[in-house]
Amino acid sequence: MTRCFLPALALPAVVLCCLSAVQTLAAADQQPAKNLPNIVIIFTDDQGYADVGCFGTAKVKTPNLDRMAAEGIRFTDFYVAQAVCSASRAALLTGCYPNRIGILGALSPASQIGIHDDEMTLGELVKQKGYATAVFGKWHLGHHPQFLPLRHGFDEYFGMPYSNDMWPQHPTSKFPPLPMIDGQKIVNPNVTADDQKLLTQRLTQRAVEFIERNKDRPFLVYLAHHMPHVPLFVSEEFAGRSAGGLYGDVIEEIDWSVGQVLDTLRRLKLDRQTLVIFATDNGPWLSYGDHAGSAGPL
Repeated sequence: MTRCFLPALALPAVVLCCLSAVQTLAAADQQPAKNLPNIVIIFTDDQGYADVGCFGTAKVKTPNLDRMAAEGIRFTDFYVAQAVCSASRAALLTGCYPNRIGILGALSPASQIGIHDDEMTLGELVKQKGYATAVFGKWHLGHHPQFLPLRHGFDEYFGMPYSNDMWPQHPTSKFPPLPMIDGQKIVNPNVTADDQKLLTQRLTQRAVEFIERNKDRPFLVYLAHHMPHVPLFVSEEFAGRSAGGLYGDVIEEIDWSVGQVLDTLRRLKLDRQTLVIFATDNGPWLSYGDHAGSAGPL
């Protein structure tokens, strides 16, 4: 298994890792589809550089991420195209500067814009080689039907279309109810705190099931966790487990998620054929105290 561990979004590295993997093995049209590399991108929201054991945290246990970093390639000096949600994700999925494609800052429920049909996403690119593609988690590139993942190269989507704080419980903004979307359909029009506690586990389950269903063909999984963006939520299984408070509990559950994906690839004997990338969209909040991550020595 090829593993790339990126503590902060390495825009060129993420896109180029994926493109080079596909293009190298698919250079010849005769290349059998079963020999193409699978791609798994695990993307977190507002996680800090030093929130992982291999980068210095002593309060949070991240054995799966630490193992991934030890066995793979660890990148320590990369730069985000724009240090905010939507713009960073637009850069990740298109390889373009967000200014060029008109997605700046963080889109909101009131936004009328989103990713344009003319933009080539990573999903659309690999589908040209017969990949099965899926997004599980935070999309944040437009919530109207024409902007959702199924219109931009992905076969499956399950998650919330923007940040998990864009809901009626926000302390200062009056947001509408936060929806959960499956494909193009709203399956839960009003996500609650109890729903958010199960987000990491539900997204992980969907990703694992997708991998299992597509084990006999090349696939791209974009697992974009809504955590550890505030407000923080964690399942009962991980509540109070870490020495790092609620934030630490959230990180440990994300580490569990990484382990579930890696274990699934090994069980299906896909680990030698899969490029796994772990990254975050930008650094930690500076104004949320113990509900924010750490940039460590940076």
